[in-house]
Amino acid sequence: MAASRRGRRSWFVNITRWKAVWFVLSVLVVLQGDVYAQDDEWDDFLLCRQCGHEVTTAVDLNRVASAQALRQRNDTILGIPGVLIQLFKNPQAHVFEVITTKHADVRKFDESYSTATWFPGYSWRIAVCPRCAQHLGWSYEPHGHTHGKTDTEETFYGLILNHLIHQDYADSLLVVPKSYRS
Repeated sequence: MAASRRGRRSWFVNITRWKAVWFVLSVLVVLQGDVYAQDDEWDDFLLCRQCGHEVTTAVDLNRVASAQALRQRNDTILGIPGVLIQLFKNPQAHVFEVITTKHADVRKFDESYSTATWFPGYSWRIAVCPRCAQHLGWSYEPHGHTHGKTDTEETFYGLILNHLIHQDYADSLLVVPKSYRS
């Protein structure tokens, strides 16, 4: 009889241990979900103003200052304060407000140019929206870049601010017909 009690007790202890392990794993899964939810807060996108393609995210914004800028200012974009916005004029006298990013989902032209660059020491390529071909800006890579159109750690993008739109603003432009409202 003592042996059967011991067997039941060890069975009960094993079940209790499994419940404890299950509880700990459940808590970890919930906490991991909260971490991902917090990361999603920074997944705000800047979209192509013409077609809505997701071009870049808040975490990709960076500050690459240029002495060639006609004017510089800081602003809050995608909830990130202090984003550097620079005003440039090209040789054809077109003026652009440009922000810089580490990454952008764009299609880059094959040919790179080292003349008339706004960032000394860098060559540039025209960058367009991969969906609608709207001119979105330029990719910049160090002079002598030998990787073709492939990005490296030194590659960055200069995106034309008024060719982009914040995803929340774009979402607010969608109108629901009155017949669908309750």
